[in-house]
Amino acid sequence: MLGGGRGRAWRARLAAAGLLGGALLLPAAAQANIEVEVSGVSGAMKANAEAYLSIRDAANQKDLDQATVDRLQRQAGPELREALRPFGYYNPFIDARLEGTAPKWKAQYIIHPGPRTVWKRVDIQISGEGAADFEKELKRMHRRLQEGEGILHSDYDEAKAILSSAAYARGYLDAQYAEAELRVTPADNSAEAVLHFDTGPRYRFGEFSIEQTGERPLEDAFLRRYVKIHAGADYDPQKLLDTQFALSDLGYFQSVEMLPQREQAQDHQVPILIRTTPRKSQRYDFGIGYGTDTGVRGSVASDFRHLNDTGHSLHVETQVSHIKNTAAGEYRIPRGDKPGEMFTLNGVLGQQDYSAGLSRFYGFGAGLARTPGKWQRRYYLKYLHEDSTLGEDVTAADMLMPGLTLNRASLDDAIYARQGWSLFFDVHGAVKDAMSSVSFTQAHLIVKGAYPLWQRTRLLARYETGANLVDQFSRLPASQRFFAGGDQSVRGYDYQSIGPRDANGAVVGGNFLTTMSLELETRVYGNWGAATFYDAGGVENHVSPKLKQGIGVGLRYRAPIGSVQIDLAHPVEDNGVRLHIGVRVGL
Repeated sequence: MLGGGRGRAWRARLAAAGLLGGALLLPAAAQANIEVEVSGVSGAMKANAEAYLSIRDAANQKDLDQATVDRLQRQAGPELREALRPFGYYNPFIDARLEGTAPKWKAQYIIHPGPRTVWKRVDIQISGEGAADFEKELKRMHRRLQEGEGILHSDYDEAKAILSSAAYARGYLDAQYAEAELRVTPADNSAEAVLHFDTGPRYRFGEFSIEQTGERPLEDAFLRRYVKIHAGADYDPQKLLDTQFALSDLGYFQSVEMLPQREQAQDHQVPILIRTTPRKSQRYDFGIGYGTDTGVRGSVASDFRHLNDTGHSLHVETQVSHIKNTAAGEYRIPRGDKPGEMFTLNGVLGQQDYSAGLSRFYGFGAGLARTPGKWQRRYYLKYLHEDSTLGEDVTAADMLMPGLTLNRASLDDAIYARQGWSLFFDVHGAVKDAMSSVSFTQAHLIVKGAYPLWQRTRLLARYETGANLVDQFSRLPASQRFFAGGDQSVRGYDYQSIGPRDANGAVVGGNFLTTMSLELETRVYGNWGAATFYDAGGVENHVSPKLKQGIGVGLRYRAPIGSVQIDLAHPVEDNGVRLHIGVRVGL
């Protein structure tokens, strides 16, 4: 027999052990689980069936008991029947089985969908002022809802939405379904679709007004040039969006709201209020970056908006880098009725380093940018004085150059394009003794494209060609000669290191340029990706230059500003590997 003190100690130890054992057993008892298995159907039907099952949602609850599981099992049959109805199966047979006891169960549901319900009758009627305007939509609805075919609730819903969307887009703002029913008779697996649609009257645009806030509003007549709606025209929501985008793209407004005044409509004409919030009249940008071609680079830019009430603006910018320093300004006068159409007066002062020498230049000019159709055109006249030294070629050139630039792009994303293309073309020239010291004509073409191969992979392609027609190449300054090599040309070669050389081996540029590139880029994890590429290019003084080739691999990071690229490139004709760092925006 234990003594009182020792007995109490042992009893305390036993009690502690019991508590510890209970504590260890409690989590194990709480780990209830239900294994749920659905068979007999697949794809979207199986996914929907699983989504409807309450027992599946509760499968890992810690406080499950037998009564709760039995209740969930009883709910499973009605839930599965409900899940199959959107696919047209109203009379399924469900073999439901529940095995096991607390805390482990296994629930099995073998589904036999049974016969599919088919459309017995499809009754679509359109009445009202616009009844004759929806023949195309009526055919689309009948293609979705065909008598004798199996029903899908989604087809019914989508067919129903066709008329509603089309009516709103065409200005039938009161359009509605007088009757819209999906009638199912499970006894004989048949269904009827009854869709009776009343278009109501067609609305038109009324007068519009532009509301501006701020101390320096723009002239109302100036802004009205960019408004795409006209009083009396059929009401078209797309025209409202077009106007909103156009006014936003002008760059004067922080926000643009299109507010149809439906409650003020008279004779079915809807007044439109356009409410704008101005941006700050001045903007300053500072930038710093690095590229293998340019080294460290920086920029300071300023935009002065609202110089007057007709939208004149001024843009000035200074750029500094290891190879090029410039200061430029452009005075912009809006023209036409599209954003970006303008008359410009500009000037530039700067210098650029080449591997074989240096160029200093200044110039001024005027341009007219227009956008007829999908092409952006810029007509310009530019005077440029340039003193350049490339090897043994020393030139002091004056050039008065008329020219034309064409741009067009079709991209699914302006920053990171997976699919699309872009084209740039420029032609300009000068005539000796017409305020010019040299006669020449230059044409330059760049075509780029992107094509998605798989969900995470895209193929990028680029082709560039250029040509000079000039009598005395030695009188042509550096800026008008062609070079190749570098981050945006033939990787594996130094910037502007490809081209004809003089007797001392200095690269002095040439008259004919050809470069091309193919790149396969794959996103690997998150915003990180990898690429492999092949580049080729050459510059000569004859039409078909010999092409130097570069191959390599690269690391990619998708950033808000574009695709950051770090490439290792090997020149096929030479030894070694060259590092290229840069940013690609768009293509």
